[in-house]
Amino acid sequence: MSFFKLRWVVTFLFSVTVSGCLEQNRDRPRLRLLCAAGMREPVSELINEFETETGVEVDVQFGGSGTLLAMMDQVEADLYLAADDGYIEEASRRGFVLSRHRVGFQSPVLAWNSAKKIDVTSLADWVRKSARSGMALPETSAIGKMTEEVLAVEGVREEMQPCAHFVTVYELANAIQLGSVDSGIIWDNVAAQYKGVSVQELSELSGVVSAVEVAVLLSSSFPNSATDLAEFLSNDKIARDSFETHGLWREEKP
Repeated sequence: MSFFKLRWVVTFLFSVTVSGCLEQNRDRPRLRLLCAAGMREPVSELINEFETETGVEVDVQFGGSGTLLAMMDQVEADLYLAADDGYIEEASRRGFVLSRHRVGFQSPVLAWNSAKKIDVTSLADWVRKSARSGMALPETSAIGKMTEEVLAVEGVREEMQPCAHFVTVYELANAIQLGSVDSGIIWDNVAAQYKGVSVQELSELSGVVSAVEVAVLLSSSFPNSATDLAEFLSNDKIARDSFETHGLWREEKP
């Protein structure tokens, strides 16, 4: 075989191989999950488990539930995990949702920097005594929206003058731990992840429950794989144990 003919054969075989690899990579599912920031630790662990089991790669974008909902008109995503099912309801109303899957429940708690805790007996007491409180933004986060609603019910929303606002519950929790603010309302499962943060369960918050859900989106390019991930997060024993370890309860408390 001449040199030129041999080179043509090698080039042809190489191009076929590369083309096949590119086609294979193009068909392999790669999911994009928009995820509430408060679920960062358990979801990060579970995504690694899911990728190992299935070979499906998952890119996760964490943010406030409200911020992520606002992005859906501009980005193509496969799943949306929100810290409150009200956001899933809104996403469904806007025509984004293919299916919904319940992950668990969480509640808001009053969290303090352990070195700065003062005695309070009610939300109104906290609003009036805390000199350096922080608050998550209601426009961007589920916990901020929940905080605003609870304060309004107690008639102290106008009195609430936080020294700082935060985009996500994790930013607020970090600030409480570091002492840049002395207190704030965060999710109970997020508070459980922080050393140096004390929790006070006030009666006004004890009956407030938020359902965490993950939705498969109509924009998904891989709805079957996206549904597999949603069912893994909502039903698999590994996921259940991980969420419970991080403070998310699976059944609504009476």
